[in-house]
Amino acid sequence: MPTFLLIHGYPASRNDWHHQIQPLAEAGFGIIAPDSLGYGDSSKPTAIEAYNLKDIADHMAQILDAEGLQDVIGVGHDWGSSVLSRSVVFHPRRFSKLVFMSVGYAPPGIFFDVDEINEQGLENLGYTPFGYWYFFNSWDSAGIISKNLESYFHLLYHTNSSTWGADFAQITAARAWLAANKTTDLPSWLSTDDKDTWLRTYSQPDTVAATLNYYKGMMRGVQVESEASLTNEDRELKVPVLGLGGAEDSVTLSSAIIEVTKPWAKAGYEERIINSGHWMMLEKPDEINQILIDFGNPTR
Repeated sequence: MPTFLLIHGYPASRNDWHHQIQPLAEAGFGIIAPDSLGYGDSSKPTAIEAYNLKDIADHMAQILDAEGLQDVIGVGHDWGSSVLSRSVVFHPRRFSKLVFMSVGYAPPGIFFDVDEINEQGLENLGYTPFGYWYFFNSWDSAGIISKNLESYFHLLYHTNSSTWGADFAQITAARAWLAANKTTDLPSWLSTDDKDTWLRTYSQPDTVAATLNYYKGMMRGVQVESEASLTNEDRELKVPVLGLGGAEDSVTLSSAIIEVTKPWAKAGYEERIINSGHWMMLEKPDEINQILIDFGNPTR
């Protein structure tokens, strides 16, 4: 049976997959769920240059090497999708199938235009879906977040997905939320243990500053040199691909997954829209688990 490589996003850690590990293992699959650089129990360099996504993809390949794994299904959520995108391009023989959750394939070496995304969002949605990127890229973001960490938890793991665009994504909204130190009730799909684990993880020294470097690195061109020589043929996905979008996600829109992923999927693409917000593995674990088991079945 193949092994699932589960790559989490931001602001998360390997703990975000805790609903998946036992069911996938009981179905016969191997499981690797690492903390990406800067998160959880990993190293936390604060230099922006350390967050070159090719280097982080190389870290994933080294993990697979250490375990002697050949048949791997890569699963990326949020920023994990961007790491997976580099992993499959720079280490294509590692993967037999790919799953992109909430965020689609991010072909390396192609300019990621945050300004254009926000301009189109403002025109079509009435808000800037990636407006928070500018706050994350600012000099004072880590200090503000660290000072209001519980408020930040409630902002990112939002109780009401329908207001996430206005409360978080819109330009200046995240800064305003934290300045007011707002909190809410826990969403129904999280426990107090989940919250305590998150707060303990993100209270570790340098975690907030380190993890923001994924955004800063992308906006400041850290990836450019290592991805400059790639061709469109290099970027093609030559194994079956599954995209999973959240119908209620107002930041990483489900409609974008097929738009950015399907043109590159040369060995078949399918998509499922989940009735959830951004954190589908936490919000709809039973549904996600069954989808992954079905997609991962070697006889499929």
